[in-house]
Amino acid sequence: MDEPGMFAKPAGTTRARPAGTGRAPRVRLAGLDADTFRHPLDLQATSNLKRVPGFDKAVAKFIEWGVERVEYVEHTASGVRVGDRQLPRVHRLLREACAVLDIPEPELFVRQGPMNAYTSGHNHPYVVLFTELIDIMSEDELLGVISHEAGHIKCGHVLYKTMARVFGGAASVGMGRANVMTAAVGIGIRVALKSWDRASEFTADRAAMLATQDLDACVGMMMKLAGGVRSDQMSTAAFLEQARRLDDLASESKISRFHRFQLRVGSSHPLVVERARHFHEWITSGQPGDLIDRYGAAVIPIQPVVGPDGRY
Repeated sequence: MDEPGMFAKPAGTTRARPAGTGRAPRVRLAGLDADTFRHPLDLQATSNLKRVPGFDKAVAKFIEWGVERVEYVEHTASGVRVGDRQLPRVHRLLREACAVLDIPEPELFVRQGPMNAYTSGHNHPYVVLFTELIDIMSEDELLGVISHEAGHIKCGHVLYKTMARVFGGAASVGMGRANVMTAAVGIGIRVALKSWDRASEFTADRAAMLATQDLDACVGMMMKLAGGVRSDQMSTAAFLEQARRLDDLASESKISRFHRFQLRVGSSHPLVVERARHFHEWITSGQPGDLIDRYGAAVIPIQPVVGPDGRY
């Protein structure tokens, strides 16, 4: 490691920023094994989920319902499919994320909507980004968002993530159909699935860190999700201090600690300041740098992208 909080430089590579790009090249992690960066909470929650009685049958039934095809048709009908001639900048970031994480490139759709993104399609995976994310994130931060979703694909999360969205009422499969699906599984499965859903986010966040190779980009991504503004007056360092403040509040009183617990279990995602703190803790541990030393193959060159209208 160069110093705490920085990625190591594999022999023969450089992290210098190419002139005119404003971004550092990323190191491709050839042959990256998903098991080397899974978060311990993800591993434990997955084990717990598979031990829930009836879970295997619920998975088989869910596949039989054909949710994957229903959602794919909707996105094809109502979204914009990203490609070389359609949002080429976003497409380049998708290619870069997949190259670094060493996965096949999934399809990517852009939809009108609030700041959100998800991955679906356990047989034919694809990523969905909503427009507010694209509008508010810097290029490095947007790479982090896309890499987070690619991380779910890398780690085989997609089927369970889709189940969690359907049973949580967030999937576009029709209210009546979603209610039937939810009623068909027990409360124990739904609770265990929600717990796993939160834990899986920490693993996908690690994928974002490995792909961006940039702590500020990852913390900034969380800060934008929390604050919702694109501003040069926002500080990632201050946001990490805010995460420490949450820990201080929880240690000061039982009421604060209990309320933090309620916030955690009531959400489909971990708290954003805690996700930011986990980025910092993980990179300080040295594991991301070790993985780059182990799998780093080559620097991915950054090429400017010009759209069909001649604009970037």
